[in-house]
Amino acid sequence: MSGEAPTDVLIVGGGIAGYTTARTLRDLGYDGPVTVVEQEPSCVDHPPLSKRALVEGIPRSGLEFSSPAQLAEQRIHIVSGVGATAVTPTGAALSDGRFLTASTIVVAVGAAPNQPAMPGADDPRVVTLRGYDDAMRIRAHSGPGHTVLVLGGGFIGAEVAASLRTLGTAVVLVDPHELPGAHVLGTTLAGWLHQMHLTNGVDLRTTAVTTIDASAGGDEPLSVALADGTTVTADLVVAGIGVSPRTLPGVEAVAEAGGIVLPPTAHWEAARLDGQAAAARLLGRPTEPRGAAWYWTDRYGAHVEIVGDLVGKGEEIVRPGVAVFRVDGERLLGAASIDDPMTVRAARRIIDREVRVDQEALADPSVSLRRMLRS
Repeated sequence: MSGEAPTDVLIVGGGIAGYTTARTLRDLGYDGPVTVVEQEPSCVDHPPLSKRALVEGIPRSGLEFSSPAQLAEQRIHIVSGVGATAVTPTGAALSDGRFLTASTIVVAVGAAPNQPAMPGADDPRVVTLRGYDDAMRIRAHSGPGHTVLVLGGGFIGAEVAASLRTLGTAVVLVDPHELPGAHVLGTTLAGWLHQMHLTNGVDLRTTAVTTIDASAGGDEPLSVALADGTTVTADLVVAGIGVSPRTLPGVEAVAEAGGIVLPPTAHWEAARLDGQAAAARLLGRPTEPRGAAWYWTDRYGAHVEIVGDLVGKGEEIVRPGVAVFRVDGERLLGAASIDDPMTVRAARRIIDREVRVDQEALADPSVSLRRMLRS
């Protein structure tokens, strides 16, 4: 980018990356027209969908990044309830037949949930969690007397299972791995989180779904066959089996013409930082350096935060039941805590500043990481 402000900006995608791009443009003083295209009825935050929205049933407006009045004050125009079918260097074709033009295009469509492919997966009672309406549909099958099979024990699947159990739903969680998430979280933290499911009454099945039978029809529940030879009867199947990048025709041409195409990312903060960087780039401003990756999950009333890398080289240091660290000699590579966010915040600063650490001190719950950082 040359540093010359664009005449107007069209942002395709109103998730955290797209909305942050729009908001940061205003924060940096950009005064031209800004339009955001979002296929959902409004631009909402996604992490609460598997937690607050599912458990509390809060209205869609409670998840919106900004109210209509705030958007009007910020002069951010939202074209909602309609998706983009293709993009070009000069605009976007919408599903309702319109073509919106702009001098600069930002594509921030993110990722979409993977769809299960076994026989019977096309039944309307097999769902994924992408938007607010999905959360409300899952919630409609929650509570005592309902059984939901959750396919996949990653972040989304685990959070949905925890929220449903909080509402009194019988939950069967199916995942082929003994410790879902261990390849990212390490065996200790993944084990702690897996134990939460057992403690809270989730029926855990280490296997796979082979077929989903809805032949009974009507209001009869689904019959879900598993690879271990057992069968589960469920009112609903929620698939949380990862995501894949959403694609739009014309994206490569937009990038080649000087537009910005934001990559999908698995974590909220990374997407927000991508949006900030996109706005700065559009205006020819410098971008802030990024620290170690940070993300979180909430389940069964516990708040878990993770920073950096918990697997790979080095070794694991454990504060029993409280925190896990990954170290390579005197270098801290990653950290995670349960209900102790201050430890992770301090660990993030230690990682970013490359402060040396003592492994015995890391394992000692009486030693504050903030004190380690100061010293």
